[in-house]
Amino acid sequence: MTIEYRPSRPDEEGQLRALFTEAFHDAWFTELFFEKGYSPDRCLLAAQTEVLAALHWFDCTAFGKRTAYVYGIAAFEHCRGRGVGSALIRAALAHLDRLGYGQVLLVPAEEGLFGYYARFGFSAVSSIHEETIPAGAPLPLRRLSRDEYAALRRAYLPENGVLQEGAALALLEGYADFFATENALCSVSGRLVWELLGDSRDGAGILGALGIPEAIVRTPGVGKPFAMGIGFDRPVHFGLALD
Repeated sequence: MTIEYRPSRPDEEGQLRALFTEAFHDAWFTELFFEKGYSPDRCLLAAQTEVLAALHWFDCTAFGKRTAYVYGIAAFEHCRGRGVGSALIRAALAHLDRLGYGQVLLVPAEEGLFGYYARFGFSAVSSIHEETIPAGAPLPLRRLSRDEYAALRRAYLPENGVLQEGAALALLEGYADFFATENALCSVSGRLVWELLGDSRDGAGILGALGIPEAIVRTPGVGKPFAMGIGFDRPVHFGLALD
């Protein structure tokens, strides 16, 4: 039977939830993703009589161009090793091109996958500086709503920053908190500062104010290879990987 590569239908959400849980081993995050991040209009799947594999994407903007952040690529275990996932990625790239996305981004889940995604035309386009730092003297800190965070983030993003709002921030809000100091902006979950924009020296004081002894802090800069992309002619800062 021929495999179809097509947008998902609302009645297939149950199968997509099962796939997401099997692939990523987190029922809690599956619930959050399908409440905040999922839309049938932003999901492409491989199917015969049932779903075999799927991927999702979020709408972003980079250099003024419509950009897709591809996310949650997965195939059911019994379908792996049959080329279904590779065919799905190729079909998705063609589908996104038809929809008018001039650029596509993804973040490999592990270092070994950089070579895998290069087979489809992706190349490294973004890195981040990632460092474990101890808490310092507490700084005055204010909690932000998602809308406040989005507005301030626009001001703090570097010129080559990827604008991520809408469903992406709604999903992040499910497991991270947003804060600002006088000179910086951050999203924090446990001992990971997902993104610190503005004055990076405020990182220690933010941890002190939150009572976190130490944390991994991600800031713009050269360091850890992070995102891969298609359609870019220069590096970007991609700060929110939703990993």
